[in-house]
Amino acid sequence: MLELAIYLVVLIGLIFGLVKLIDKFVSPKGRTIVSVVLWIVSLFLGYLIYSSVMKPIEFDKAKADRYEMAVRKMLDIKKAQSGYKTVYGKYADSFEELIRFIDNEKFSIVSRKDTIVIDAAKNKAFGMIVDGTGEGGFFKDVVKIDTLGTVSVKDSLFKNTDRYKSMKEIKVGDLVVPISLKTSSIFRNEIKVSTFQCIIDKNLLLSDLDQDLVASENKVEGIDKINGNQIILGSLEEASVTGNWPKKYGSNE
Repeated sequence: MLELAIYLVVLIGLIFGLVKLIDKFVSPKGRTIVSVVLWIVSLFLGYLIYSSVMKPIEFDKAKADRYEMAVRKMLDIKKAQSGYKTVYGKYADSFEELIRFIDNEKFSIVSRKDTIVIDAAKNKAFGMIVDGTGEGGFFKDVVKIDTLGTVSVKDSLFKNTDRYKSMKEIKVGDLVVPISLKTSSIFRNEIKVSTFQCIIDKNLLLSDLDQDLVASENKVEGIDKINGNQIILGSLEEASVTGNWPKKYGSNE
């Protein structure tokens, strides 16, 4: 907007000065030439003003499109990592490992049923003798799990699409932006918990756009903004699989 104000001031000054010069020094015959020059200058300055107004608008549109694309990638990674952890109890260390998992593994289809059974160990500890019904003794709650079958991970998570094979990068025309993936583990209540984090560098994602606007974008702060210079999913220090983007770019549950 500062550029726009400068252009407007310059345009007004030029017009005012030229009008004075025409009235004072230019003959009627020469005014035609001056008028043509004035029109050319006015059109050029008008173009500069238009460009200064449209540049941030076009930047915001391109930025929003790329952020939405980036968040879709992050959500695919989150879905794949959640499936991997369901099977292996930890997160995958690399995208190649995730892709092999999706291509080759299967999920078990299970039935879980809460039921009550005789607590034989407790009855024995208390010297209680009961019949087959357990009447008069102790009972305990258990969960009965039956395996009903299996389904491929790919059909379960990415049916009718192979977009998971490009989870490691974002392509915007000729621009290829890598997505970093790191894993770790933390202890919570003496239990080892697997963690992972994915990062997209905003500077790389917006590298072919106006760099002054990119620098300003890296400094934004707000609940409806992606604060900082990175798009982040998960954490290495916390058991969290949320991202740092607002909901307008995609789910963040």
